[in-house]
Amino acid sequence: PVTVVAPPVNFAPPVPAPAPAPAPAPAPAPAAPSDGRITLDKGRVSLTKGGSVSLIKNGRALLSSVRMGLGWEPAQRGRDIDLDASVIAYDSRRRELDKVWFMHLHAFDAAIQHAGDNLTGDGAGDDEAITVHLQSLPEQVTGLVFTVNSFSGQRFTEVANAYCRLLDATTGAELVRFDLTRAEPHTGVLMCKLIRMNTGEWVMTALEEYVDSKTVRGMVKPGAKAL
Repeated sequence: PVTVVAPPVNFAPPVPAPAPAPAPAPAPAPAAPSDGRITLDKGRVSLTKGGSVSLIKNGRALLSSVRMGLGWEPAQRGRDIDLDASVIAYDSRRRELDKVWFMHLHAFDAAIQHAGDNLTGDGAGDDEAITVHLQSLPEQVTGLVFTVNSFSGQRFTEVANAYCRLLDATTGAELVRFDLTRAEPHTGVLMCKLIRMNTGEWVMTALEEYVDSKTVRGMVKPGAKAL
């Protein structure tokens, strides 16, 4: 019989399994979201429309009393420009509680006090001023809207260098300034608002929203909407 010898089988050495791919490095933890809040820690703040500043410094409420100053340039020709500064107080439901203006110079036992009417804008410094003793306001006051109206009827496109600023009423130091840089042809403007937060701090926001009204009476509803 014929014996058939099978050829030897060559076994290749086992191929090692590929090493597992290294696990991807963990993604860095997202940064804590910032609320974008500006405080008074770095000194005076210049606001633009929509900008806000919290009236605290080093984590503490800085002020017990503030003064809102209004200034403008008098007319060079024609009749004088009579601008009027006013403030409207609201509750948490945006209902008007009171307003302080040239015909009603104080409210809440003088917690808000108007310094008096300036009919022309003549004189250096602020032409009108309203002092607010924040800590003396009743608890139901949660929002203040500061307004300016052209009682003499000129539109703000005819007014030069109008501004408002917030000062420490005790020291006179200027804290926040807001210049009207984009005047519109209206007779009233919501300049800014002060909102009392749940923490007790107050936050100021520049509004620069224009309305056709020569007195604060026509600013109550727009002011409530802006809160």
